[in-house]
Amino acid sequence: MEKNYKTIAVLMGGISSERNVSLVSGKAVTHALQQLGYTVKAIDPAKGKNGLLTTEEVLSAEAKPVDNDFLAQFSKRAYMDCIQSSLFDDVDCCFLVLHGQYGEDGVLQTLLELRDIPYTGSKRLASAVAMDKALSKSLFQTAGIPTAPWHVLHKNDAIDLEIAKEIREELGKDIVVKPNDQGSTVGMTFVRDGNLDSLVEAVEIAGQYSDQILLETFVPGRELTVSMLGDEVLPIIEIEPKEGYYDYSNKYTKGKTEYHCPAELSDELNEYIANLAYAAFKVLGCEGFGRVDFRLSPDNIPFCLEVNTLPGFTTTSLLPMAAKEIDLTFEDLCQQLVDSI
Repeated sequence: MEKNYKTIAVLMGGISSERNVSLVSGKAVTHALQQLGYTVKAIDPAKGKNGLLTTEEVLSAEAKPVDNDFLAQFSKRAYMDCIQSSLFDDVDCCFLVLHGQYGEDGVLQTLLELRDIPYTGSKRLASAVAMDKALSKSLFQTAGIPTAPWHVLHKNDAIDLEIAKEIREELGKDIVVKPNDQGSTVGMTFVRDGNLDSLVEAVEIAGQYSDQILLETFVPGRELTVSMLGDEVLPIIEIEPKEGYYDYSNKYTKGKTEYHCPAELSDELNEYIANLAYAAFKVLGCEGFGRVDFRLSPDNIPFCLEVNTLPGFTTTSLLPMAAKEIDLTFEDLCQQLVDSI
């Protein structure tokens, strides 16, 4: 059936810890869709029925960290008020660039489906599954996709030095601790050399952002990411921070990280990782677009970390970077995603 979308709502912002990253993504997408000739409404569901953003608010977006006290002013109820409001009466479809909780986890997708408004990206169930890192890893393991050993704790679980020691024996001395349902490395800590006090502290930090905490064996080596566009696997990118690991600062501070696109890999290894990325994307039921993250060990064994169903979407983000490698401009990329709805 021919689509005749004229008015597109770009949903950005939200109430997750990735709010500002989402606003920057939304700024880029809003501009691109306007250049393509669409009528664009930039909407922040965190503001409820008053969520229509001004041009000035959109242009002022910056990817700086968000304080939890600032996020506390927003209500989850605002999402329902927003989607039910007259803001969407003339909207033909939605372009989603909300990241994290209540935007990437199937909640917003459910509200849009209840109002019968089409949207970009994965549907509600795949979004929820992919947002749950531990559940995703279980599905990877079942499908034969290599993933690092892991352990899950609830934030209310008591963790003392004895329990931390047992986890260290299970996962090794170098452990990544992170919230089970957040992105952009928010709340993540890299515990080195089996320091038990650091491990306990890392669990407490992650528990500030999620009820479930994922502890994962750290895989040394190279960091790779594979973007998906429909059923097409885009060129693999290697991420190389100049210092430390790929944390929030290295992700969003210009000049702190080098990106190699395409990554320097043998043809055989490139094909193998691309096939794993496709399998990971499909086993979670994802569609439209996304990004699959890997660690590549020194002996060239790839370990799948997670699938991002709504990755960063600025003009310099990883998915647009991979698309550019196949001569797809940012505007063309946005158009292709609108066409895929």
